[in-house]
Amino acid sequence: LMVGPTVHPSLIDVLIRFRLHRIALVSDISKMYRAIELHPSDRDLHRFVWRSNPDETLHDFRMTRVTFGVSSSSFVANMAVKQNATDFAHEYPLATKTVNEAFYVDDCLTGADSVEEGIELCRQLQALFAKADFLLRKWNSSSPGVLEGIPPELRDNETSLTISDQDEIYTKTLGIEWHSVLDHFRLSVADQSPHVQLTKRALVSAIAKTYDVLGWFAPVIIKAKILLQRVWETGVDWDEEVPESVADEWSLWSSQLKSLSQVHIPRCYFPKEVEIVSMQLHGYSDASERAYAAVTYLRLTDTRGGVHVSLVASKTKVAPIKRLTIPRLELCGAYLLSKLLDHVRQTLGIPIENIHAWTDSTIVLNWLDGNPRRFKVYVGNRISFILDRIPPNRWKHVPGEQNPADCASRGLLPCELVNHDLWWNGPEWLASSPSNWPRQPQLTLDESDTELVNTCHLASVETNRPLFPLDRFSFYLKIVRVTAWVMRFLHNCRVSSVNTEATQTLSPLTVQEITRAENHWLSFSQAACFGKEIENLRMKKSIPSSSPLTRLHPFLDSNGLLRVSGREQKSNLAYSTMHPVILSGKHMLTKSIIQFEHTRLMHAGITLLSSSLNSKYHIVGGRKAIRTVTRSCVICLRRSKKPEPQQMGQLPIERVTPDIVFENVGVDYAGPIYTK
Repeated sequence: LMVGPTVHPSLIDVLIRFRLHRIALVSDISKMYRAIELHPSDRDLHRFVWRSNPDETLHDFRMTRVTFGVSSSSFVANMAVKQNATDFAHEYPLATKTVNEAFYVDDCLTGADSVEEGIELCRQLQALFAKADFLLRKWNSSSPGVLEGIPPELRDNETSLTISDQDEIYTKTLGIEWHSVLDHFRLSVADQSPHVQLTKRALVSAIAKTYDVLGWFAPVIIKAKILLQRVWETGVDWDEEVPESVADEWSLWSSQLKSLSQVHIPRCYFPKEVEIVSMQLHGYSDASERAYAAVTYLRLTDTRGGVHVSLVASKTKVAPIKRLTIPRLELCGAYLLSKLLDHVRQTLGIPIENIHAWTDSTIVLNWLDGNPRRFKVYVGNRISFILDRIPPNRWKHVPGEQNPADCASRGLLPCELVNHDLWWNGPEWLASSPSNWPRQPQLTLDESDTELVNTCHLASVETNRPLFPLDRFSFYLKIVRVTAWVMRFLHNCRVSSVNTEATQTLSPLTVQEITRAENHWLSFSQAACFGKEIENLRMKKSIPSSSPLTRLHPFLDSNGLLRVSGREQKSNLAYSTMHPVILSGKHMLTKSIIQFEHTRLMHAGITLLSSSLNSKYHIVGGRKAIRTVTRSCVICLRRSKKPEPQQMGQLPIERVTPDIVFENVGVDYAGPIYTK
């Protein structure tokens, strides 16, 4: 009984597409869940007990239809509708497209461009759903001609073909109030009951009652959200009275909220008598210290050259409590706009060439014009996200006083929004020729911008600092060879010519390069373990008497490595044998060297391994380090493992029970028995 994926389009997508049609059509599926039968094998999972009164015996029942409240029911019901449309797509193409794009669970919000097309769509939908014993009812339309083609018993009870324009009959379509005759929307304003004591809990409850899924009234609602954030910052409890200043502003806001019901938003994006030839989507973003916002408009051109602009959707967010700079907030607004534009563009099927994104921040435009890697992580990540959805050549500058998103970022009182032409219709020049659009400024990146990262890359080698973490590789030979390649690369970066054999990039590593890499790690290990001794020797001082190296009389060779002085200088032995390099048995490099030598000697024992290492290294605490490595070797552990002795069985009862002599006699049967 898993929830299952969402198979129907989102609520926003259904509403945005609903406004594309000249004629609106609304319906829903009658008793959708009860029309779907459960498979017999699944009915045991839908058992329940029931009795009509406490005196009766409990009876066990099984549901045979999809049940409300079961987590899987929504997916099962929607998938049944989808599958039915797929099975009969060739017979009812119009209805199948409507099922895939205009159904939100059991509600259908669709439309047509003519009465004939509307009637045909209704016929196909009824026939398609009848294939699965579904019934579409509560039909409503903005066209009386379409309603006449629908049986009266299937129409909405509140629908009448004789409704006058003065009748205030609104029906709820996915939570939005719609007048079918006047064909417009209005905000569903809940009664804000006066609170004797305005608390944070009451404030949140009142804001949640204002349903605005497409953000048409975002400038008003963001003002209430900003008030809620102020309350949150004061730290008052849920049932504690809010500060008086907030209560006064809230009282003014809630008292004017009823005025929003005067705003009528046409359902259709354009006048129904015109023929549309082109469609553009324009988006605006803005930010203030308290919030940032994005709003989109549809700009349509008809065959006569007329331009029609309609508000589509908007999004707002309260600025985070942790204060950000205004340029960063403006970037957050552009980020929000890119998501909204991309969503609306895909829903309406508008090509990217007809998208225009506007912002009044030249800093953000400069940021978007170039490589996101130039900037710090916060800015760079958001720029990458924006440019993945809206190309940089689609971004333009708009003066701040002509930016409609400014209304939503600063907030407006309800009475101010009712007749706010900039918000409802966009800037005046949007309805005119593109030659009248704002002139674009010359963009130049300010090199002193604090969001820019330092583009200077340095490569340096220090004696006491490794080229990379030592634990990156566990095999000693690989550590040395990787280091040699890195040091060759650094050498080639420094020299002006790369023609000599020593600096050729692809030639095999030389002995000198491998030795230099090995000395790098030996020096690093000694600096980590015997740093104080090395410092004293460089300053021509004696090493501390407490040092474990005192009896070794160490010295620094020409490469700065710490070696044992010894008494074999006049012998014919190799230099590394006469003066072995001093290492600490506790360092990670020493462990890698021991492991490498142990493997090279075919998993030699402690004595042979110690003798081989002493020819080149003097390891302080070496015996213990070698023993640790050999004992942790899996191959050696398996080879040295001895079989466990077999446990003797229990003695028979005759052997452990006292009795007379020779009552029980045993014979060791180990060969042939000869008898005389």
